[in-house]
This record gives sequence, structure tokens and C-alpha cells, in this order.
Amino acid sequence: MINIPLSKPIIGKEEKHEVMKVMDSAILAQGRKVLELEKKFSSMCGSKYSLAINNGTAALHTALYAVGIGVGDEVITTPFTFVATANSILMCGAKPVFVDIDEKTYNIDPDKIEQAITKKTKAILVVNLYGLPADYDRIVRIARKHNLLIVEDAAQSVGAKYKNKISGNLADISCFSLYATKNIMSGEGGMITTNSKKYYEKAKLFRHHGQDQNKRYYYSGLGYNYRMTDIQAAIALVQLKRLPWITEKRQQNAKIYSNSLVKHNNLITPYIPPDRTHVYHQYTIRFDNQSPITRKRFRDYLNKLGIQTNIYYPVPLYKFRHLTNNAKIEDFPVTEKLVKQVVSLPIHPLLKKEEITYIVKAIQTFSSSNNL
Repeated sequence: MINIPLSKPIIGKEEKHEVMKVMDSAILAQGRKVLELEKKFSSMCGSKYSLAINNGTAALHTALYAVGIGVGDEVITTPFTFVATANSILMCGAKPVFVDIDEKTYNIDPDKIEQAITKKTKAILVVNLYGLPADYDRIVRIARKHNLLIVEDAAQSVGAKYKNKISGNLADISCFSLYATKNIMSGEGGMITTNSKKYYEKAKLFRHHGQDQNKRYYYSGLGYNYRMTDIQAAIALVQLKRLPWITEKRQQNAKIYSNSLVKHNNLITPYIPPDRTHVYHQYTIRFDNQSPITRKRFRDYLNKLGIQTNIYYPVPLYKFRHLTNNAKIEDFPVTEKLVKQVVSLPIHPLLKKEEITYIVKAIQTFSSSNNL
């Protein structure tokens, strides 16, 4: 029976070998491998500093703390993302303020940001959804005009570029996830990058209970145990070496999809602005002007053929009770539209060419039979 999963982590001989080397060394917690990963990650992003964290949510929490987000502050962000983005704001005692998204890129709409700024606004938390960077030039201009900080949620965009500047070096501080399904992974893990020594030092203390590394059991303030282990770092180091190949394979797979599906009038394939590159953490299509019933039939049809799909994301964050901030649905027409239309297809680099061909033919058959 055919089974094509939506995502599939790459776990090769080299990853296993490096993990066993760490196990044999008996240095399992944060050590030399973590330091090596931090140096190589900084080099990859072109940032001065890099900090390894135990997961992506912890990276966001730490980054927001490092730039000074606290109780009573407001942080502008997108409602069309994974909940960790907004939860990390709450974890600092601040309030997420949601802004509608751009219909083509699915990222935060710069045209809507200024009207959401108040005296309490401290930062803009920008998400590079599905692996495509947001419009940073415009967002930076707005932020500088209003003296706001920018935090880059690059959880899905490792290796992506905006105007030849790589993700992880597009904001005051940036955060990555190395969760098992991400483009590169360590099982669980995260990274922070920045060019600010001040933010780096604050984040480093926060990662380790606020403890001064030169004076053990002396604490500068509140901190958490957000350290990465050498086992995680060993996996991530191998994955980092694979990143160019992983990115190329995802882009090749996306090109096959787009070239094959673009002729179907009511199927909208991903849009890539000319000034940036997409690394396709997800390959997401849309059913334009179709009801959610059509999307459900589509997913059921592919599922019966052994093709896994998913919806990222079916419910906007402003609809969840713990994130409710008196948002009015009429302020989010694009988000309300897209949550009913998007569906993501398998795009991982381990897909075989015949599997992509199989998926494309299945979509074309469904589209023809449903007059799409």
C-alpha cells in the first residue's frame, strides 16, 4: 500500500555515528558540540552571535526577554502561525496584538502594522511562514520610525534569503526551531542569532537560570533551564552540513508541483516575490473561491490514495480564549479567507520523483472531476 507522509526527518549513518561519539564521550549535556554548533550557525547566518536552545518556543521566549519585552508591553504579530509565536509573548507577561496578513505571501501585511501601534507597543514579531521571508525592508522602516524592535520568527525559514541577506540576520534578534519535522532538525532544539552583544549576553544568562558563567551559583535574575544537549547539537551539526542539499531538493520538488499545477485555474500555487527565496518548509496550495467542503473532499481523496496532507493553520490565533484581545473578525478578512482555503502537500527531500508524479496526477484527477 502506498504511504507518502507529509514530512520525514533525515536520519542517516552520520547522524547516528555522531550521536554515538557523544554517548561514548560521556559528556551528554551542554558542551563542546553545542559551542561548535553555535559557531557554525553564526557563520551560516552571517550573524555575530548564536545561541543554542532546547526548543524553538524557548528560543522565542528567550529572545523576547533579551530585547526587554515585559509585563504591560504589546508585541505586534500575525494570527496565521503556530501558537508558539503568540504564547512566547504571553510568557513574558506581554500582550500579542494581531495584524492581518498579505494574501500572496501569507506573512504579516506591512500596510496594516502602523494602525496597530500604541504607546505600549514595544516590538514586532515577524513570522517567515512556510519558509518565505516577510517584507523586511518595509517592516524595518516602520519599526525605526516608531522606535520598535523586530524579532524574526525564522522557525520555518532556515537558509531562506531576503535580498541576498539570509534568514537569521534580518532583525534585531532571530529564532529558529530544530524540531523533528523542520528543514534541519535535532529532534527538539532551537537557535537564536543576533548582532547585538547585549542581547546575546542577556539570552545566555536567561538560558541557564540567570547564572553567571564565571561565578557559579550567582544569579543575575530570573532564568530558565533552556540549554541544549551535546546529543542534540551532534545531530544538528550533521544536518547543517546537509542544508544546501535539503534546500535544493525542497525547491526542486516545489518547482515540479508548481509547473504541473499552475494551469488549474482555481488552484493557487505559492507566490515567491522576486527579491527573496523560499525554502519550502511547507508547500501550500489554495482552493480559490471554494468552500471548506471542497478542501475536505480533496484531503479525503488524497488520504485514500496514501497521500498525507495537513492544514497550516485551520484556526486564527485571535479565536483562542487565552489569546483573545478583543479582536474583531472584520479586521482580518485575508486571514479569515485563507484558513478556509490552504492545504499543504508533502515536500520533504526524501520524496522520490515517482511519488511527486503520483501526487500531481492525483491532484489533476481530482481537479478535473470537480471542475476546478
